[in-house]
Amino acid sequence: MAAHNNFYIGLCLALSSSIFIGASFILKKKGLLKIASRGSLRAGHGGHAYLKEWLWWAGLISMGVGEAANFAAYAFAPATLVTPLGALSVLVSSILSSYFLNEKLNVHGKIGCVLSILGSTMMVIHAPQEEMILTLAEMSEKLKSPGFIGFAICVLASSTALIFVVGPRYGHSNVLVCFGVPVSAN
Repeated sequence: MAAHNNFYIGLCLALSSSIFIGASFILKKKGLLKIASRGSLRAGHGGHAYLKEWLWWAGLISMGVGEAANFAAYAFAPATLVTPLGALSVLVSSILSSYFLNEKLNVHGKIGCVLSILGSTMMVIHAPQEEMILTLAEMSEKLKSPGFIGFAICVLASSTALIFVVGPRYGHSNVLVCFGVPVSAN
């Protein structure tokens, strides 16, 4: 029964994390727009007016609360549930930006939002129960499994190829190479 309750605690923490993180982007942008309307020097040009704006601070605090909730969610629910629910912060941000920033969501954006909701719902319904690893010996056995070794080899090979082959050739003209190295390592 406790494992069942932990699952729902983790689910609620992951969902609240997405709400706080999604809202944080809107709060910070509203603060930056407010500063820009006053004609203050932008942060990119050496300005620090955003540090005096309460909306920006509210957004930063909201981001911190969201990340803390996300971190706590991993203690209660499996990563296969918590991680995909993090994508809902983009959905929250998209919806809030249309209301509070007067940004319009096109058809592709709306389809993406619906797909995010459907995907997250499927992950919640079909999330596997996580087995607990209690000893170092159990962890050592997991690290020796063929699945993990194969995964580690694939990550190392793809990261190495991106860094030493693809990066020097295409890194200066294609930003995806820069994003590919961290993505391949996840």
